[in-house]
Amino acid sequence: MRLSTVEIVVVGVVIVYLAFFSNPPPAFVKSLLDTPIGKIVALLAVLYVTVYQSLIIGVFLAVAFIMSASKTTEYLDNPKKEQPKQPSSNMGSMAEAKDIIKSMMKKGDKLPSAQGKSVTAPPPAQHKPKPATPTPPKGKAGIEKFASF
Repeated sequence: MRLSTVEIVVVGVVIVYLAFFSNPPPAFVKSLLDTPIGKIVALLAVLYVTVYQSLIIGVFLAVAFIMSASKTTEYLDNPKKEQPKQPSSNMGSMAEAKDIIKSMMKKGDKLPSAQGKSVTAPPPAQHKPKPATPTPPKGKAGIEKFASF
């Protein structure tokens, strides 16, 4: 697809607008696109250019419209809305924690530390295995010789 000089210049101007002026958009563009009539006119203009003039220019104008007309801004902090506070750990001691856990448990339950030894644990080893002693090779077959270069 070969682009004419006019198409290249218009696409270049739209790219410059997108790079330097689209976030936030200029005041007159924002005031035009804040109204529903302004949005309709802008979208009809993008449609006309796309259908009757040049597809590539229409695509770039549509991207410019989307970036200029949206009401959201990336990373916008809303000072009116308070962030919920994170729960903090204010337990004083382990004894208080154990009391809370005991109050949450059913009657007859035991804490894992109070149960004692586990039934499923393997029994301790009765004897230590002897380390294997290497047997020296016998004869000339067991001696390795390396070539020196």
